[in-house]
Amino acid sequence: MSIRNGLVALAAFAFAFPALAAPPTLRVVSEGPAPQRRAVQLLVHSERAGRDFQVQITAPGTPPILPGQTAPAIYVLDGGYDIAGPTGWLLGGAGAMAPAYVIAIGYPPGSPSTREHDLLFTPGTRPDGTVAKGGGGAAFRAFLLEELKPLMEARYPLDAKSAVLFGHSLSGIFTANMLADRPEAFFGYLIASPSLWADPGVVDRLRTVAARAPGRKVFVAWGAKEEDYMVDGGKKISAALSSAPESLILKTRAFEDETHISYYPLVMPAALPFLLPRAQPIRHPSPIHLTREQTQRYFGIYVLSDGRKVTVGEDEDGMLLEVDGAPPENIHAEAIDRFYIHGVDARITFDGGPGPPRTMIFYVNGAEARAVRK
Repeated sequence: MSIRNGLVALAAFAFAFPALAAPPTLRVVSEGPAPQRRAVQLLVHSERAGRDFQVQITAPGTPPILPGQTAPAIYVLDGGYDIAGPTGWLLGGAGAMAPAYVIAIGYPPGSPSTREHDLLFTPGTRPDGTVAKGGGGAAFRAFLLEELKPLMEARYPLDAKSAVLFGHSLSGIFTANMLADRPEAFFGYLIASPSLWADPGVVDRLRTVAARAPGRKVFVAWGAKEEDYMVDGGKKISAALSSAPESLILKTRAFEDETHISYYPLVMPAALPFLLPRAQPIRHPSPIHLTREQTQRYFGIYVLSDGRKVTVGEDEDGMLLEVDGAPPENIHAEAIDRFYIHGVDARITFDGGPGPPRTMIFYVNGAEARAVRK
């Protein structure tokens, strides 16, 4: 096997788990690769909302692969403007945040625009006096919580207790409403440029949310050069959430010299390390050379607690490790009995002593699992 980038190879672990049955109310119409690299695209039909949605799932570069291990999910509205998935993948791979699945929710190309209807719970009056359509917020929320989240949690090893919801503009006010009315639904909320003009009543409901959702994390953001009413909306929502700082963990940022859209690529790198910090930094050890005679003692098959085999062998590039259902990856020695995979938070420790080791400890993203020689 030729040398391969550890991030790309390990990413294949993310889709190695068998898919479970979908909730009966959410029908998967089609499934295939997304236009963005490393992503899977689903077309789903929601009975709750009565329409189709396009969902793109980007797995982290170092996905959970150990028995019982899970990862956070970031649910991004407005399709993430087609940059949320790659941004989340890069941030996790670079060690800036915990590796997470990015689930971008949008509309199929060519479908009628129902964004205003879906994201607003009631019609709202725009600053220019025209009326924004609304009324579909409750149905869209039901799609998100009762159909999509269960489907994603059945298909992928997700930690439901650390999920994040991210919305910008109209989807920002939807996210604020989700926090106000269903704060327990997500652990973290990224509320960017919330369109408070469409639903000013959310401010009063947010003043009491800290008592109803202790420990939640919220990041509120806007561009400093947005229209005054947009800046005012972000400030009012932030102020409402500041009423109980001991119960709710809040961070607010106005992006200087940025407008409504221009700061969007900047908000994820600013917010996600706060909402989803890494358990520990990625290590970058220096390799040492071991002779073939030294490495042979590690060769063999080890079994994880869930029955999957971990095979240690070699190829033309050196020692090779393979977990059932995932591609092989070269491992490098940092010391006798201690190995790592370059560029990711994954390492392996064997028990010492003469002869073949009986056990190995496999570490990935701060978690660990024991495998016993077969």
